[in-house]
Amino acid sequence: MTEQELTAMTYEEKEQRLDEILNRLDRSETPMDQLSSEAKEAAELIMSMQATLKSTKAELQKVFLEMDRQKEQLDSAASADRD
Repeated sequence: MTEQELTAMTYEEKEQRLDEILNRLDRSETPMDQLSSEAKEAAELIMSMQATLKSTKAELQKVFLEMDRQKEQLDSAASADRD
């Protein structure tokens, strides 16, 4: 699988492809001459999926930090209005 093909896949497509590979390996259906290439593809899929998860986690953290900041501003404004 090329880097371009991997980049074009969604997380869910990567997950499905990884499941296919792992199921074949688990059932010993992968021919010995393809074992190395499928293991390499599985590793690439896993690394790409981990990168997606890491990026998504970072973005979510930013969103929640911004939400907390806005809540603190609203709480401060509400407290000032009561005084």
